[in-house]
Amino acid sequence: HGTMMSIASTDIAILGGGLSGGLLALALCARKPHLKVTVFEQGERCGGDHVWSYFASDIDEGADLLAPLIAARWDGYDVRFPKRRRTLNTTYQSVTSERLDAVLRATLPEGHLITGATVTHVTPHTVTLGDGRTCNAGAVIDARGAQSFPHMMGGWQKFTGQMLRLSAPHGLVRPIVMDATVAQHDGYRFIYTLPFSPTEVFVEDTYYADGPTLDAPTMRERIADYAVQQG
Repeated sequence: HGTMMSIASTDIAILGGGLSGGLLALALCARKPHLKVTVFEQGERCGGDHVWSYFASDIDEGADLLAPLIAARWDGYDVRFPKRRRTLNTTYQSVTSERLDAVLRATLPEGHLITGATVTHVTPHTVTLGDGRTCNAGAVIDARGAQSFPHMMGGWQKFTGQMLRLSAPHGLVRPIVMDATVAQHDGYRFIYTLPFSPTEVFVEDTYYADGPTLDAPTMRERIADYAVQQG
């Protein structure tokens, strides 16, 4: 039984250093610099292992918060369907987990990003960790992810992405945001292709489906097959 050892109290405790918790922390630091903000993340790195992409036109207010997180930006993108192809000129950009983690570490003061944190008990004003430490907070925001919405009956968008590092340039000048010319499985399937550098391309196999089952080994095989088909 470890003795209760208090972490310095904080104004806002954020549980979870994923995209929502991380952006919340950056917004508070930028907009309310007088507040002490502390993030508790169960992993050793914030943000997991993700690439999040969006159209520049999606976001107006708050674009300044995302700017340091953008790892790649393109001036347009392609879409492919079995009988139609089109290039659109809307700016498309991608945020990575690595950038989110780095910016959070650079922004939060020393001691206000707690990684490897197993949260065992939460009240509106306290956070208790598995090692016995506790933190008093003016407010606690739980950003550890949606748990259950039984009143909402919807489908699933599910995906597996891989960053491929190639021995020769791939030749892509812009992303393919939706390639629906691929074989269809488990609902509506399409593939994203994001060229991060002349020899790095992120390929993501995506499904709009009725169920959440994700067969990662099969999806990795399909990504490899797609890469071969694209040369």
